[in-house]
Amino acid sequence: MKPSVHVFTLDCLRASTCTERITPFLHTLPLQWTRCYSSGTWTLPSHASLFSGQCPINHGVTRSSDTLSKGDANLPKTAQENGYTTAIFSENPTFSSSMGFNHYIDVPNDDIHRKLLPSEFSPVKSVEEISVNEAVSLATEVITRPNRLRNTVNAAYATYRELFNQDPSYPHHGERIFNHLKSFTSQRTAPMLTVTNVLDPHNPYHDTPPEMKESRPQPELEALRAGDDNRIYLLTSEDPPEGVSSIYDGWESFFHAQESIYEEYAQEADRLLQEWHNAQTNRFKEDLVVILGDHGQLFGAEEMVGHHTSLHPHGINVPLAIDPPHNWKTPTKAIDTPVSTAGVGCALMNVIAGEIETTKELVNNISYYSQDSNGAVIACADGPTWSIPALHEDDRFDDSLIDKLAVRKVAYIRDERVDIYRSPWDTETIESTSFTYTQDARNSVPERDTPPITDDAEEWLVQMYNPENEQRNTVDARLEALGYV
Repeated sequence: MKPSVHVFTLDCLRASTCTERITPFLHTLPLQWTRCYSSGTWTLPSHASLFSGQCPINHGVTRSSDTLSKGDANLPKTAQENGYTTAIFSENPTFSSSMGFNHYIDVPNDDIHRKLLPSEFSPVKSVEEISVNEAVSLATEVITRPNRLRNTVNAAYATYRELFNQDPSYPHHGERIFNHLKSFTSQRTAPMLTVTNVLDPHNPYHDTPPEMKESRPQPELEALRAGDDNRIYLLTSEDPPEGVSSIYDGWESFFHAQESIYEEYAQEADRLLQEWHNAQTNRFKEDLVVILGDHGQLFGAEEMVGHHTSLHPHGINVPLAIDPPHNWKTPTKAIDTPVSTAGVGCALMNVIAGEIETTKELVNNISYYSQDSNGAVIACADGPTWSIPALHEDDRFDDSLIDKLAVRKVAYIRDERVDIYRSPWDTETIESTSFTYTQDARNSVPERDTPPITDDAEEWLVQMYNPENEQRNTVDARLEALGYV
């Protein structure tokens, strides 16, 4: 019998943070990749690569206005065609039905932050506005669907959240995500495909996970909240705001404090996975469990913070750990071959189709499908994706920082080197740089010729260049072209 497949994407978790101290459970899984790279630099393109088995150049889902098409939802489609029940579990709006991740999904459980109790019915999705008519319609839905009591509790909770904007101090709901997943898997027999986004390692970084004792004084927590907007640092040359400088002597010490909280969030994600394992031991015996980061997070490396914009290893080198079914007799193994999110997606399709039945076949498939025709693993960045109207209205941009950030980049990752190509704004010329990578840093390799890139990558890089637009080189034109304003 083909195994069920459970995929966990740990949001923002980079490989260098996954030490035995911080993520001890991950280190117990038998298959560990040291050089897995997210195909995209943030949630949307990375998950689109997992679902499609393609790099962002091919699936085209790289900006916040993009959605995954039904034709590219290859992983859940393959699962449904092979008799699998499919489900996603998420509190992340970017990994949700609204972004196209509901195609071929039987149970799109993607607004769990607004549902206290496990139920397939979503009160939030059933209401378009707050009105008497909508309230009557919602009440009818609640009492006519299965799990009437749970639906009533969830509707009341969602209403309370909407009217009073009551969010817990810790910004994520990982415990609830796993409760919903447990409820789903306990009610169904194999085979099933579940994809669960664990948002806990994601920013904002200004509180302590529920299982840890708060060790920071209140003024420090308030300073962390005051400086959480990465746009100020990335797109301006401004000093930290007053709320930050009252505690921290500059951005460097502030980001160091954020990184410490990030590690606590990573520990929380690992703890939740350990609990799920303890409660679902049969899943680990009989099913295929895949745990990977969807992208990384930077805290000042090369003067970069957050994600979206950087192909630094802190941004794209992510953990990948797999526990195959026990009847595959998997030896403990560390694998240093470069692989990608897209390659993992393709290999999982073959598992579901019954074409992979051994650990060796799985490892070989992930490696094979991660590489392009030239033997390289591809990762793409498409500039920052957040809206920045406030900075735009106040004319607070630093032009040189716009030049650095608001461009497309492609990394070609091979065993011995990483070649990065970027598209400047005012020319069709493509710039390139070679690096050697570790999990924590990269070093440029001077005077080394970079191989030519494929035609589709070149076209993608210069897609927004328009020589007839005389205003092309202005900051406003660049930001508008990329949809920032």
